[in-house]
Amino acid sequence: MNDDVQKKIDELVKDSDLFIASPDTIERIQRKGLPIKSVFTTYQEYLDKLFVEKRGLATDLIQKLPRLDDSIANGSVTALYEELKETFVLGIPGASIVLAILLFDLAAKFRLHKESIRKNAQASWKSIEDLHLKDVICKLREHGAITEKEEKELLEFNKKIRNNYLHYNIQKLVKDMILGELKSVNVETGKVTTEKNVKPADRPYLWFSAKRVLDKQTVVDRVTFCIGWVNKFLA
Repeated sequence: MNDDVQKKIDELVKDSDLFIASPDTIERIQRKGLPIKSVFTTYQEYLDKLFVEKRGLATDLIQKLPRLDDSIANGSVTALYEELKETFVLGIPGASIVLAILLFDLAAKFRLHKESIRKNAQASWKSIEDLHLKDVICKLREHGAITEKEEKELLEFNKKIRNNYLHYNIQKLVKDMILGELKSVNVETGKVTTEKNVKPADRPYLWFSAKRVLDKQTVVDRVTFCIGWVNKFLA
């Protein structure tokens, strides 16, 4: 029976991008004498492999990074953009999305401060810095800096994308995702079962893996959206 279970596990691992097992399941497999083991990699080996992989991605990814308008003369914005550039070209999509959102937040507040100064030269930055993004967007609309349609679009972005990323509402982020096929093997019997159209949001052990897929699929669109608005607010 052990040979059969091992064969089924080997087949699943070979055909899968990711194999998930709980610590309890791994312990049960090890008690059966099946060859499940940890592999030690030195920091140098890890870094060498990582840098080779990332270098291969960088040349392609840099072509997809939206540019910050050259006319933006703001050290805080350009410094944050450089951080975003580093994560983007190294293929770290989750971090890239978060940094792009922070850039969007900062640019929106700088624009609101500029609009406020037009009406009151003594307008305080501190009062704006402490505002929630939703309030910043609404105040930008009051100043006429954005249209009613744009206000609606930005409030939707704030609610569905920005808040879920910055508050790490991971289940909400993956709620609309569907996994076409999920295979599993019973480590006692070797029986393989296949589930169709699985919702990762219903399986906590799939949340992070699903989010990684989501980040990779949406990073260009998310970053492009944010940088587009940064340029619009500040260029």
